[in-house]
Amino acid sequence: MDLITLALVVLVVVAVVVLVRRRNRAPKPVAVPPRGDDGVPTFRVVTLGPRGSGKTLLLASMYHQMQTWGGRGYFLAAPREQVALLNHWFTEVEDPGRDWPAGTATADTREFAFDVRTRGGSGGLHTVLKLVYLDYAGTLLTQPPEPGSTLWKDLDDRIESADALVAVIDGHRVRQWIDGKREGQMGLQHALTAMISRMLVVEKPVTFVITKWDLLRDVDVDEDSRLRTVRKLLMSNQGFRDLVQEHSGRRVVRLVPVSAVGPAFAELDESGAMTKLPDGLIEPTNVDVPLAAVVPDVFEQIMLRLDQAKLAAEFERLRRQTRRPPGEAFADLGATLIRSTNRVIGALNPLYSSLVGLAAADLMQRQEQAAAAHDATVTRLLDDAESHIEEFQLAQRKVIREFRSRVDVLEGRLSSSRLGGTP
Repeated sequence: MDLITLALVVLVVVAVVVLVRRRNRAPKPVAVPPRGDDGVPTFRVVTLGPRGSGKTLLLASMYHQMQTWGGRGYFLAAPREQVALLNHWFTEVEDPGRDWPAGTATADTREFAFDVRTRGGSGGLHTVLKLVYLDYAGTLLTQPPEPGSTLWKDLDDRIESADALVAVIDGHRVRQWIDGKREGQMGLQHALTAMISRMLVVEKPVTFVITKWDLLRDVDVDEDSRLRTVRKLLMSNQGFRDLVQEHSGRRVVRLVPVSAVGPAFAELDESGAMTKLPDGLIEPTNVDVPLAAVVPDVFEQIMLRLDQAKLAAEFERLRRQTRRPPGEAFADLGATLIRSTNRVIGALNPLYSSLVGLAAADLMQRQEQAAAAHDATVTRLLDDAESHIEEFQLAQRKVIREFRSRVDVLEGRLSSSRLGGTP
């Protein structure tokens, strides 16, 4: 935490405490907030895609790969019942004698809560971010629900409140389209139109995920050329083209190829169904990227939308307001900053609440303490809070940098993956 931010926090606390004291002179006990990773920022991701596009396989493979360190500086944790379900799905995937996992039922919205955990400098584990992943049934996109159902409204509400969107494109349909099969083109166009009609009305970062990428491995000379070919096909859809062209200056849009199983695990049979090979080897590709992109994309989009001129004007207005108490003026500026950034700047500092709580508790008890004892208590509390916050923030920044690095590596290897937003 830099000195300006710390000063802002302390002045806001002072202003609040002064106002409270003026209304009620009798001191009230204030509970010191619990230590730990309380207030960790939560990012909500809504995943959309047609039935059979591979959403469940992607989720199972993604968690299987990210539930351990695996050479990364973080891992994902989830409630036990969700871990059991995700691991059950992956077992169904990797067993050549079993069918593929069943898709999501129309009325069943699957919500998974992932803790992003890493180790701090002291050796302790920290939950530095939370990711809530919502998976909707593919049939809900393409078929109307029963009369009187609220499923569509719930879907629209979830999209509106999401921090980022993941749109799943069926790589099998892409393959059919490239091979000149009309059912592939029609199926993909229909799915794109259904997804994009909902995405156009909200300005959220979007990652389009092309599943079953291994089915396209013989298209073009290299992977980036392959992705460019698929991108050209997708841009023939008017809704997709509008989303990329009209929103590219205000939102981050990505195109990420993934394979939940890799090229040596399954193949298309004569009927067009994916059949597992008896001695197949699972080698997932890029399954971690859709989640890794969420946090960097959210904050990159904030910077795309932040009106710097307005922010400068607010600072100038604050400078001129000499008649207002400093605490009130800084509190007003803080509110402006939060509004200007969709309330996400505060999320980067989840332990501000602990520091503010400690400071407020101390100030409310100040009348009962001698000056020397008060100074010693303040020093101890601030040193303790600063140490804890510093370790937490270092751990959090480490994970965010690694997320950003993972996305940068993909963009460096596949330049065609970036569709919108200034790199």
